[in-house]
Amino acid sequence: MIKQVGERGKPVHRLDGGAEEGFTEVKQVFASLAEADPDHDMQVAVYHCGRLVVDLWAGPEMRQDSLLNVASVGKAAAYVCAALLVQQGDLELDRTVARYWPEFAVAGKQDVTVRQLLSHQAGLVGVDGGFTLDELHDDQAAAVRLASQRPFWRPGTAHGYHGFTIGPMIGELVRRITGSTLPDFHAAMVREPRRIDMFVGLSAEYEPRVLTLQSPVPSEQAGSDPVPAPAPDSLAGLAFSVPVADRLGLVNARRFRAAGPVSMGVLASAHGIARMYASCLDAVDGLPALLAAETQEEFAQIHSVGHDLTLACPSRYGLGFQLPGDAQPYLSARTFGHDGGGGSWGFADPSTRLAFGYVRRRMTNPGGLGPDAHLLARAARACAAGQLAF
Repeated sequence: MIKQVGERGKPVHRLDGGAEEGFTEVKQVFASLAEADPDHDMQVAVYHCGRLVVDLWAGPEMRQDSLLNVASVGKAAAYVCAALLVQQGDLELDRTVARYWPEFAVAGKQDVTVRQLLSHQAGLVGVDGGFTLDELHDDQAAAVRLASQRPFWRPGTAHGYHGFTIGPMIGELVRRITGSTLPDFHAAMVREPRRIDMFVGLSAEYEPRVLTLQSPVPSEQAGSDPVPAPAPDSLAGLAFSVPVADRLGLVNARRFRAAGPVSMGVLASAHGIARMYASCLDAVDGLPALLAAETQEEFAQIHSVGHDLTLACPSRYGLGFQLPGDAQPYLSARTFGHDGGGGSWGFADPSTRLAFGYVRRRMTNPGGLGPDAHLLARAARACAAGQLAF
């Protein structure tokens, strides 16, 4: 059992939950973060060898079961669905996408393979003119646009983060193969049987658990130079084009939560993120691992590495999942996961049988992982490695 560690004597609004012996370093790091910023709502959860060993939450409004938009962390739901179809033999990585989705075989995409699509090599980071607001809410409508789009580079010759588009394309493959939408397939195969708090489309009954995201506080904004918006005609400008000025208002709206576009509209708790990755690695609560060892290895193998044409910086991808780079030297090369633009993160490290989930309410500035996520992940990894040493 996790020991309860109420930090009531410290000057924080709330700090609750617990950590097992052997993982108290994670608790200490989390308590320090909460003490330094009492108004910051956050959660962290860690599984080790299929068991929950850390479950902590802090901040004035955060609860153990609070659900937040986790941005690109939620893409993992799509990747796990794809991995299950590959594992079952229903989706073959080196077949063309058009084999499953005939309408895709136009505008120079007839030879694009499933492997290239999953590894961000398809060249479909956006669509000419950008997606409409309705298309951003509807992955099937976005997939229709993508089916007729000409790639922005020759598929298979380079890679670039498919930030808004990889979700709709995987979703269409799931629909063509199974007859179910990705949200329904994920619910039936992953979320419901495994009791995972990760929702691709949130029904009204869960609304009381939602915490909307917050903008960075002025002090954080002042600490960094403003990040210029990408040029509209650049690949980044195309990939992240949104036809509204208030992006935060978009993702915080009930309509967006209900629609659940998998690339950026998934709601989850830290516990849900960690439990999903733990379920990929190990038996959890008597249920066998979702993914066989060979499936884990295939999806965590480096498929794309080097200069990312979308992000204009180095990146590494397996099949869908981000792989650790220079910023995470403490993680093993077998680690697979995904971060989110607001600072949330989830990953699995098979070498230490570690699964990690972190959710924060206040957006980071600039976007992406902040020092808080790295401190917690480093501590969790060190604790997990230490436990295996005994």
